[in-house]
This record gives sequence, structure tokens and C-alpha cells, in this order.
Amino acid sequence: MPKIEALAELAGYRREDFSVCLGCKICGSVCTINDLSVSANPQELLMKVFLQKELKGDDPVVANCTNCYNCTEACPWKIRIPEVVRALRKELAVESPFEKAFKASVALLGRVYEPYVLLRALPFLVKEGYLAYVTRWTEYITFHLPHKVKGAGLSQPGKEVIAGREPKARDRKAKRAP
Repeated sequence: MPKIEALAELAGYRREDFSVCLGCKICGSVCTINDLSVSANPQELLMKVFLQKELKGDDPVVANCTNCYNCTEACPWKIRIPEVVRALRKELAVESPFEKAFKASVALLGRVYEPYVLLRALPFLVKEGYLAYVTRWTEYITFHLPHKVKGAGLSQPGKEVIAGREPKARDRKAKRAP
């Protein structure tokens, strides 16, 4: 088990900072990995770290955390659990499929592109039996596809387009008025 002082330092905390957790488990209620029907509770992970209990890389939070920071936003003390998870992964030499996909997206595209991350993590999701949840996740993904340009009047020189439509006669008159 990694020493709590080393984990705290990697996560940017002091040992005492872990003791501020109220045990309210709000972090667990907003954790996105619970959408996978995985019983994940970030608060329990914090307590294991604080009490220096045995931790393994297969802990649900360590293995599946997507670093979305929903837990931090919901926490009354704003405990940065994803940073603790990253420190644990580093100490335990574990890298989640989502983390690999995020890094690959940034390396290839210069930013996190959600559809790319989902496609990179797809083999893991299929292997673990989470494929049924992919359709639910796609509701939250913004695909940033380009708008249809051909036929929208944008490719015709001299033709104006106002808010995606051709200007009406009253718009043209208002534009000509002195």
C-alpha cells in the first residue's frame, strides 16, 4: 500500500486534508461511473486512503474514474477526488482505459474530443459488458459536426443570409433606410 504522505503530496494535499470529509457520500450520488451499475463510492476510497487500508488497482473508483470532477463540484469541502485517484493510479501503476483515451485524444487532436474518447474506450466497454450504456452516454456527447453549408445560401456570392435564412423583403428595406 502506498504511503498516505506520498499520495497526499502527489494529489496536492496534506494528510490532514483527507480528514475534512464529512462522510455525506454526495460524491457517490453524482459519480458518473455509477451509471455503469458499478457500485462506486469515492468517499469510501478516501477513507481507505486516510486509514491506510489495502488498496488495489481493481477498486471501482480507481479503475473507472473518468476525472469528470462531478464529485468535487458536489462536495461541500470541494475535495478533489480525481486528483487522489490519479495519484493512486500512479502509485499502483494503473492506467484506466478512459485515461488512455483522453491522452490519445489530446495527443492526436490537441483537445479532448468526446466521440474519439468513446471510440477508443469502446473495446473496454464491450469487454466489461457496458455496451448497453453507450447509447445513454451518447446523449451527453456533443459531436461538433459542421452545419450543412451547401444550399444554405452561403456559397452564392452576393447573397445574404440572416440567422440561417434568406432575408425577407422587410429586412432589405430596413437595411436601405437612411
